[in-house]
Amino acid sequence: MRSRLTVAMVSATLLCAAAVHASPPASAAFVDRDAPCFRWPAVDYDGDGVFDRVDRCPNTPHGCTVDQFGCSSDSDGDGVCDGLDQCGNTPMGTAVDEKGCPPESRARRESPPPPTREPERTPPPPTPTPTRVMGEGERQLLETGQLRLERVYFESGSARILDESKDALDQLGRGLENYSDLQLEIQGHTDTRGKADLNQRLSQQRAEAVRAYLIHNFRVNPDHLTARGYGESQPETRERNEEELLRNRRVVLKKLN
Repeated sequence: MRSRLTVAMVSATLLCAAAVHASPPASAAFVDRDAPCFRWPAVDYDGDGVFDRVDRCPNTPHGCTVDQFGCSSDSDGDGVCDGLDQCGNTPMGTAVDEKGCPPESRARRESPPPPTREPERTPPPPTPTPTRVMGEGERQLLETGQLRLERVYFESGSARILDESKDALDQLGRGLENYSDLQLEIQGHTDTRGKADLNQRLSQQRAEAVRAYLIHNFRVNPDHLTARGYGESQPETRERNEEELLRNRRVVLKKLN
């Protein structure tokens, strides 16, 4: 029995190594160099350029502009995604066609343009005051009500925040300073390895560590930040490999108001 198990393990290792070093076929649309164990074929069924293993919106219509998680945006809220919308900034509530344009706008485009005439000379408008550019994380939190904190890491089995996490936390803190009324729950999650009660305690401690970092380093209202650990009770993946275990070990912001 032991020899059979050894043969099976060696065979699996050789297959994995062969997949890593094999060259992708010429017909492969993408090569997913971050996929565990193998490099191809990459799976991207909706063709939005985001591989299915991280794509949170797997049925995105072809041509939509998507973020790093494969989800499209709709800047003017008319129901037609950016990338397909040919009439940006449509007023809220306006009926639009499949291209995101009001019927009268289409008629205007199809009719011949009016004769041009010499424009009146007017002084140039004053230079507008530059506005602050909203980060992608801020936009996702405000639009979806939830944000996974990427690149936030802890010492193994501990709530001590590693130094390489501080750039991501500093970027988050600077963004939160612009929303003084925003109320957030900082959620800690773990994978299913270890005892459930220890995972519950560890997730609570990690959520509290992130809360303390933000309060100590930025002008945020402590009463608007709560920390809560969920342990292993809300996994994102089935934990079939190390990458899926890593996906379950996470810190998430949830908007409460």
